[in-house]
Amino acid sequence: MTDPHNGELHEAIEKIRGALEATPRKSRRILLKTLLREFGFKVRSADRLTRITEGLNRAGILVAPDLATCDREAWVTLSLVDPSLPVHPVEELRPPVPDISQDAWFEDVQTKTFASEREVEIRFILPLLERLGYHEQDRADGFPVDIVVGVRKTRAEADFVLFDGDRREVGNVLLVVEAKRTGKRLTDHVAQARSYAMFLHSPYYLLTNGDDLRVFLYRSPIEADVEVYNSHRNALRENFADLYRLIGRAAVVDYRRAVAQGR
Repeated sequence: MTDPHNGELHEAIEKIRGALEATPRKSRRILLKTLLREFGFKVRSADRLTRITEGLNRAGILVAPDLATCDREAWVTLSLVDPSLPVHPVEELRPPVPDISQDAWFEDVQTKTFASEREVEIRFILPLLERLGYHEQDRADGFPVDIVVGVRKTRAEADFVLFDGDRREVGNVLLVVEAKRTGKRLTDHVAQARSYAMFLHSPYYLLTNGDDLRVFLYRSPIEADVEVYNSHRNALRENFADLYRLIGRAAVVDYRRAVAQGR
């Protein structure tokens, strides 16, 4: 069977986009082999994966993780984002990712055991934020968040809030990070982290229990957020480029600028 023509590929992308628009979360998990079939491909190849990724990205659909790292039986997540995230399938256009090939932390962290939430914060989150390009002046620890439910106002505390510099103001937030003790289900705490992102106007929020990492793109109070990254600590070196291009400091600054300009 010959490869589908551009018109057939465009038709498959429009079908996928329509399916994503119809879902509340604007996101869908799919087996790579099923995604290949959507495009009429029976065999996985580097060229086909590149064509799929580039076509989806042009349509405002994020694919995570990178298809080149997945086998046919792997689950991938397709997420509709608007404006498009600063993630480019063409290597020359991608934001430069730090060289981590000699960084022993990525190997060492796989062997660590975190005995408490505090250890997750100190031994996992803080080194990770540093590698994502955030500076100490960007970071506020235990940042107070005023949450309003109806007429009731309560004060909560976000584990970490990352700002664009030392100006601690709503509208200058880049990322909210919520830590949990190892073994806790992150699904049970998404709403908590989302509320912090909503009241702080943060583009993204990250949850981790030291093993699993989940990143969400916050959209608005009335729209469902989009999960743009979901991985395990043991795959962090392999998937770091994806994570960096999503919530690395430079990428979030670019994305927030695009939102402000309505692009």
